[in-house]
Amino acid sequence: MLNLNPDDIESSWIQRHDNSFDIFITLKLTSVPCPICNHPMISHGKHRKVIHNPTILDFDGNIIWSARRYKCKRCGKTIMEDNPFTFTGISESYSQIRRIMIHLRNLDYTYLNIAQRHHTSVTTVQRYADSWIIVPRQKLTESIGIDEYHSPVLSNRNNTYLCIIVDNVGRRLLEVLPSCQSEYLKRYFLNIPIEERRQVKYVTIDMWESYKNVAHSVFPNCVIAVDPFHVIKNIGLAFTKVRIRIMSSFDYGSNGYYLLKKWHKLLESDYNLDNEPRYNHRFQTKLNYRDLFNMILELNSQLTKAYRLKEKYRKFNRSATCDNAREKLEQLLMEFCKANIPEYDPIINMMYTWEEKIIHSFQRPYDDRKLSNALSENINGKINAHITVSRGISNFARFRNRLIYALNDTVMYKVTGFLQSLKRPGKPRGNYKKK
Repeated sequence: MLNLNPDDIESSWIQRHDNSFDIFITLKLTSVPCPICNHPMISHGKHRKVIHNPTILDFDGNIIWSARRYKCKRCGKTIMEDNPFTFTGISESYSQIRRIMIHLRNLDYTYLNIAQRHHTSVTTVQRYADSWIIVPRQKLTESIGIDEYHSPVLSNRNNTYLCIIVDNVGRRLLEVLPSCQSEYLKRYFLNIPIEERRQVKYVTIDMWESYKNVAHSVFPNCVIAVDPFHVIKNIGLAFTKVRIRIMSSFDYGSNGYYLLKKWHKLLESDYNLDNEPRYNHRFQTKLNYRDLFNMILELNSQLTKAYRLKEKYRKFNRSATCDNAREKLEQLLMEFCKANIPEYDPIINMMYTWEEKIIHSFQRPYDDRKLSNALSENINGKINAHITVSRGISNFARFRNRLIYALNDTVMYKVTGFLQSLKRPGKPRGNYKKK
């Protein structure tokens, strides 16, 4: 706790206050040679130093250290004894610094939360993070994912999206960039040595054309795969438009309108349809989810056809393999075309445009996982939660460093006696008159 061997302590005692405690400590006299003439030095008084060290939860605390001053009788040189509790010029103990740096890995804690927990100031916590969390560019891996996160405050002025790059194999965050524009991304990746870029074998993306073009131009040996979730999401949105169109064709207050308005979740989510029947006041009888589900599908043949196609694609996504994905996808495309459902026309165009990349997603090169952007979507959720609990963040450099430190277990902090701040320079104060 104090970074000391018990044999080094001459005396120590603890004084308890209402919400804090002080540890008074004096170290044993040691033989110290003069740094100038190498003559043995003698003890020449003590100087009291206070090191912040709250070691018990909900209690503040300090180490009150009577530091010896040593003097050389030959040349008159004086020095202070070595500080075993912290760095010179820093008032927090080593153990306190370690606890702060550990809590910085948890994105559920804001800087204010950490400061309050450790009885220090927000500025101190931010300065430690700025000084000791140094995050260089992370090396690209064989399988990376590229995604975006909407943040007008943190992104570049000419763009409203951040770019998130993840390691799909090691399951960690690699980089956060202030823009996802294609020219910016090309410049960033082209600054990476070509040998490193040639090692990238797989790139997972959503259906953003810029990502595909960038990946083709900077990763000569990569296979590009579209995230399956985004395909299913787009089909689900198209089906919702079909449902709303058919619902609007029924009179307000009719049974058809009621079923499609209140019970549409039975068509759009996975439910156990064979639940215990419950009394339905609308139809004045007991019905379970399957009864309601069948009543909805009987309303309109096109709705039934749209639902069957949606479910067929979901089944294809779950069960297809890399060997049969192309054949099954082409069969599905033919069925979507024959259905002649206007809302599915953009889906058909999407499937034709991204057919090759959709098929690539069924490869399972690592840990029997399909190629997807699941990790980057998960990290986007953590970023969103972190920004929400922080009530907004505007300092991109500080945000990037902490995010990669928290979401990449290979990035470590390095404590030194040097302190810096990434605080951005504010606007100069205008002229004013004192009252």
